[in-house]
Amino acid sequence: MDSNTMWTMVMALLPGILVAVIAYGLIDKFLKSETIRREIEVRKINTSQIIPQRLAAYERMALFLERIKPTGLTRRISPQSTAKNYEAILIQTIQGEWEHNLSQQIYVNPDSWKLIYSAKNATQNFIRQCAADLGEDASAADLQEYIIKRSISENAPSNDALLKIQVDIQGNL
Repeated sequence: MDSNTMWTMVMALLPGILVAVIAYGLIDKFLKSETIRREIEVRKINTSQIIPQRLAAYERMALFLERIKPTGLTRRISPQSTAKNYEAILIQTIQGEWEHNLSQQIYVNPDSWKLIYSAKNATQNFIRQCAADLGEDASAADLQEYIIKRSISENAPSNDALLKIQVDIQGNL
Protein backbone atom coordinates (compact mmCIF):
# COMPACT_ATOMS: atom_id res chain seq x y z
CA MET A 1 0.00 0.00 0.00
CA ASP A 2 1.51 3.26 -0.98
CA SER A 3 1.14 6.55 0.83
CA ASN A 4 -1.21 7.93 -1.78
CA THR A 5 -3.69 5.09 -1.23
CA MET A 6 -3.38 5.44 2.51
CA TRP A 7 -3.98 9.16 2.29
CA THR A 8 -7.08 8.53 0.17
CA MET A 9 -8.43 6.03 2.72
CA VAL A 10 -7.85 8.46 5.61
CA MET A 11 -9.59 11.22 3.66
CA ALA A 12 -12.48 8.87 2.91
CA LEU A 13 -12.82 7.81 6.57
CA LEU A 14 -12.29 11.25 8.10
CA PRO A 15 -15.83 12.58 7.42
CA GLY A 16 -17.32 9.41 8.93
CA ILE A 17 -15.11 9.63 12.02
CA LEU A 18 -15.91 13.33 12.35
CA VAL A 19 -19.66 12.63 12.10
CA ALA A 20 -19.35 9.84 14.70
CA VAL A 21 -17.46 12.10 17.18
CA ILE A 22 -19.95 14.92 16.73
CA ALA A 23 -22.90 12.51 17.07
CA TYR A 24 -21.38 11.03 20.24
CA GLY A 25 -20.87 14.52 21.70
CA LEU A 26 -24.43 15.56 20.91
CA ILE A 27 -25.97 12.34 22.23
CA ASP A 28 -23.87 12.54 25.41
CA LYS A 29 -24.92 16.17 25.95
CA PHE A 30 -28.57 15.28 25.33
CA LEU A 31 -28.47 12.35 27.78
CA LYS A 32 -26.85 14.49 30.48
CA SER A 33 -29.44 17.23 30.06
CA GLU A 34 -32.20 14.59 30.12
CA THR A 35 -30.83 13.20 33.39
CA ILE A 36 -30.75 16.67 34.93
CA ARG A 37 -34.31 17.32 33.69
CA ARG A 38 -35.52 14.10 35.33
CA GLU A 39 -33.79 14.97 38.62
CA ILE A 40 -35.50 18.36 38.59
CA GLU A 41 -38.83 16.62 37.90
CA VAL A 42 -38.32 14.29 40.88
CA ARG A 43 -37.48 17.27 43.10
CA LYS A 44 -40.69 18.98 41.99
CA ILE A 45 -42.68 15.87 42.88
CA ASN A 46 -40.95 15.73 46.27
CA THR A 47 -41.73 19.37 46.88
CA SER A 48 -45.35 19.11 45.84
CA GLN A 49 -46.23 15.77 47.44
CA ILE A 50 -43.77 14.56 50.06
CA ILE A 51 -42.94 17.81 51.84
CA PRO A 52 -46.58 18.58 52.74
CA GLN A 53 -46.90 15.05 54.16
CA ARG A 54 -43.68 15.47 56.15
CA LEU A 55 -44.89 18.81 57.47
CA ALA A 56 -48.20 17.25 58.51
CA ALA A 57 -46.31 14.46 60.29
CA TYR A 58 -44.20 16.98 62.21
CA GLU A 59 -47.36 18.90 63.13
CA ARG A 60 -48.99 15.72 64.43
CA MET A 61 -45.92 14.81 66.44
CA ALA A 62 -45.75 18.32 67.92
CA LEU A 63 -49.40 17.97 68.90
CA PHE A 64 -48.65 14.54 70.40
CA LEU A 65 -45.82 15.99 72.49
CA GLU A 66 -48.04 18.83 73.69
CA ARG A 67 -50.84 16.41 74.57
CA ILE A 68 -48.58 14.17 76.67
CA LYS A 69 -47.12 16.99 78.76
CA PRO A 70 -48.04 15.99 82.30
CA THR A 71 -49.74 19.27 83.20
CA GLY A 72 -51.96 19.26 80.11
CA LEU A 73 -52.63 15.55 80.33
CA THR A 74 -53.79 15.71 83.94
CA ARG A 75 -55.97 18.72 83.26
CA ARG A 76 -57.64 16.98 80.31
CA ILE A 77 -58.31 13.73 82.16
CA SER A 78 -60.34 14.11 85.31
CA PRO A 79 -59.11 12.20 88.36
CA GLN A 80 -61.12 9.06 89.07
CA SER A 81 -60.98 6.77 92.13
CA THR A 82 -57.49 5.76 93.25
CA ALA A 83 -54.07 7.06 92.28
CA LYS A 84 -53.19 3.64 90.85
CA ASN A 85 -56.27 3.70 88.61
CA TYR A 86 -55.57 7.27 87.54
CA GLU A 87 -51.94 6.37 86.79
CA ALA A 88 -53.12 3.52 84.55
CA ILE A 89 -55.55 5.80 82.73
CA LEU A 90 -52.87 8.44 82.11
CA ILE A 91 -50.36 5.90 80.83
CA GLN A 92 -52.99 4.23 78.68
CA THR A 93 -53.92 7.61 77.20
CA ILE A 94 -50.29 8.32 76.30
CA GLN A 95 -49.94 4.86 74.77
CA GLY A 96 -53.12 5.32 72.74
CA GLU A 97 -51.92 8.68 71.43
CA TRP A 98 -48.58 7.06 70.54
CA GLU A 99 -50.17 4.17 68.65
CA HIS A 100 -52.38 6.60 66.77
CA ASN A 101 -49.26 8.45 65.51
CA LEU A 102 -46.92 5.52 64.82
CA SER A 103 -47.25 5.81 61.05
CA GLN A 104 -45.71 9.29 61.16
CA GLN A 105 -42.25 7.83 61.71
CA ILE A 106 -41.76 7.32 57.97
CA TYR A 107 -41.82 11.11 57.47
CA VAL A 108 -39.91 12.21 60.59
CA ASN A 109 -36.14 12.40 60.91
CA PRO A 110 -34.92 9.20 62.69
CA ASP A 111 -33.07 11.18 65.38
CA SER A 112 -36.19 13.22 66.08
CA TRP A 113 -38.28 10.05 66.19
CA LYS A 114 -35.96 8.54 68.81
CA LEU A 115 -36.24 11.71 70.87
CA ILE A 116 -40.05 11.66 70.61
CA TYR A 117 -40.08 8.00 71.65
CA SER A 118 -37.81 8.77 74.60
CA ALA A 119 -40.07 11.68 75.62
CA LYS A 120 -43.08 9.37 75.60
CA ASN A 121 -41.30 6.81 77.76
CA ALA A 122 -39.91 9.46 80.11
CA THR A 123 -43.39 10.93 80.57
CA GLN A 124 -44.84 7.53 81.37
CA ASN A 125 -42.01 6.88 83.84
CA PHE A 126 -42.55 10.31 85.37
CA ILE A 127 -46.21 9.45 86.00
CA ARG A 128 -45.25 6.06 87.46
CA GLN A 129 -42.70 7.72 89.74
CA CYS A 130 -45.23 10.29 90.94
CA ALA A 131 -47.69 7.51 91.77
CA ALA A 132 -44.98 5.56 93.59
CA ASP A 133 -43.99 8.67 95.58
CA LEU A 134 -47.54 9.07 96.86
CA GLY A 135 -48.12 5.41 97.71
CA GLU A 136 -51.12 3.17 97.18
CA ASP A 137 -53.43 4.98 99.62
CA ALA A 138 -53.46 8.21 97.61
CA SER A 139 -56.48 9.37 95.69
CA ALA A 140 -56.55 10.22 92.02
CA ALA A 141 -56.97 13.91 92.90
CA ASP A 142 -53.83 13.73 95.05
CA LEU A 143 -51.89 12.22 92.16
CA GLN A 144 -53.20 14.84 89.75
CA GLU A 145 -52.13 17.64 92.07
CA TYR A 146 -48.72 16.04 92.71
CA ILE A 147 -48.05 15.57 88.97
CA ILE A 148 -48.96 19.21 88.27
CA LYS A 149 -46.72 20.50 91.09
CA ARG A 150 -43.74 18.41 90.00
CA SER A 151 -44.30 19.28 86.35
CA ILE A 152 -44.17 22.97 87.09
CA SER A 153 -40.86 22.63 88.92
CA GLU A 154 -39.27 20.24 86.38
CA ASN A 155 -38.69 20.42 82.64
CA ALA A 156 -41.25 18.30 80.77
CA PRO A 157 -39.60 15.42 78.88
CA SER A 158 -41.33 16.46 75.68
CA ASN A 159 -39.77 19.94 75.60
CA ASP A 160 -36.46 18.76 74.11
CA ALA A 161 -38.27 16.74 71.46
CA LEU A 162 -40.41 19.77 70.57
CA LEU A 163 -37.27 21.87 70.11
CA LYS A 164 -35.76 19.17 67.86
CA ILE A 165 -38.91 19.13 65.75
CA GLN A 166 -38.74 22.91 65.35
CA VAL A 167 -35.09 22.68 64.26
CA ASP A 168 -35.95 19.94 61.75
CA ILE A 169 -38.76 21.96 60.22
CA GLN A 170 -36.79 25.19 60.02
CA GLY A 171 -33.61 23.62 58.70
CA ASN A 172 -34.38 20.51 56.72
CA LEU A 173 -37.81 20.66 55.15
